[in-house]
Amino acid sequence: MMIQTNRARGIVGATAAMAAVALISGCDIKNELLQPQNPGIVDQTAVGSPAAAAALKIGAMGRLKWVVSDPAASGFGGSSIWEAAALMTDEFMNADFQNSQNDVDARTVTPDNSATNYTHTTQARGYIRDAINAETQFEPQKTADIGELYMALGFIEMTLAENFCNGIPLGTNTNGVVDYTSPDFKPLTNAEVYTVALAHLDSALTILGSGSDVNSVAVRQATLITKARVLVDQGNFTAAAALVPTSAIPTSYQYLFITQAAINSDDLGFWTLNNSVGRYSVGDSVVTFASKTFQTLNAIPFASLNDPRVPILKGASQGLQAEDGATPFFIQQVFKGRDDPIPMVSGIDARLIEAEAKLQTGDYAGMMTILNGLRTAPPKIGNFQPATMTAIATTPATKDAAIDLFFREKALWQFARGYRLQDLRRLVRQYGRSQDKVFPAGQQYKGVPYGSDVNFPVPDPERPNPQFAGCIDRKA
Repeated sequence: MMIQTNRARGIVGATAAMAAVALISGCDIKNELLQPQNPGIVDQTAVGSPAAAAALKIGAMGRLKWVVSDPAASGFGGSSIWEAAALMTDEFMNADFQNSQNDVDARTVTPDNSATNYTHTTQARGYIRDAINAETQFEPQKTADIGELYMALGFIEMTLAENFCNGIPLGTNTNGVVDYTSPDFKPLTNAEVYTVALAHLDSALTILGSGSDVNSVAVRQATLITKARVLVDQGNFTAAAALVPTSAIPTSYQYLFITQAAINSDDLGFWTLNNSVGRYSVGDSVVTFASKTFQTLNAIPFASLNDPRVPILKGASQGLQAEDGATPFFIQQVFKGRDDPIPMVSGIDARLIEAEAKLQTGDYAGMMTILNGLRTAPPKIGNFQPATMTAIATTPATKDAAIDLFFREKALWQFARGYRLQDLRRLVRQYGRSQDKVFPAGQQYKGVPYGSDVNFPVPDPERPNPQFAGCIDRKA
């Protein structure tokens, strides 16, 4: 379930279809009404009314949330893309016994690793397409809902390109049949996937048009931020910033993933893995494990930094420990409740896009104005309100120093929200840094050297596609 908030306008908006979630969310998702028998495929006889189309829309948007941020509630198993990406970077460290999770942490991921929900993520695209078709046929007047579905489709495709290797098949099914000979099943480069995502985001904006109702405005804002993010991924920084000025995206804006744990055990994924079961611990740059101390090169010390944007509790102070009983256990407090909302996109993201455009043009003073504006008047992150921070007094004198400062500030503002892996990849791809100077490096605290992975491979379940022969490459 998603809601959009825009505190600058004093509103909380939700689409009619989203409001209906509360009426059916007690259902077991595995037996959900209108669940397709084949992933991404709905028997057309099951979709014959506006009510059925609205239900499909609810289910499709729910799958966006599950595959991106919290699969624990869905029964999918594995980690969401945001969770796995946080483990591959310096945001979290592995605190359980699973080799598959430790391989993600150590950046040595092979195609047989099931730690990410790639298959369910690609299937979610099918659910969204089915919902678009149904809503277009039976509720064409609900342009905010249809636009939201196109935005969700673009967001999933962007997420795949940001986190996986070059070589992603975006195949679709036709009338319940998988046709692996279709050009749709040809593996695409990340750049090609971004182009597909942009087309769907543009479709969303076209359908939303100039609608001024609460829902249309909120969905348009989420779409603009997502489109700007794709443009940043493509290196088109000026065009990205032009989409998200404060006149279009207030800093207080949030498009939130929300859960309902009390009704259906739909817990926030990071809360489950970190705060509840102790399989993840917040990352640090120096880790003592099995009486040995390890330094993780390039890592931000999230756990020990004491930054007000990422408040941390020591597990020992709460009578808690890591699942493996040995990893130092640090508990994040940004999303400290099992039902805490987590922003998919927000006004913070818009301001950071504007700041990076300033960085790109060498306007470091302009970049600092934006960064310090966030520090001295911090907006909420979900329900969490960071404390006011002192402005950074010194403007960086060189581009390298400005890059270092910007990406550190960005990492602290966007902690655990699916940005960090792609930002590290962009530091390699767009800023010319080598992966061993950007990603966690050195000796991983569980006794193995960090590998050189900068993304996830498309996993083995894609092998039945005869056009797929593995990643084209694993480059950033």
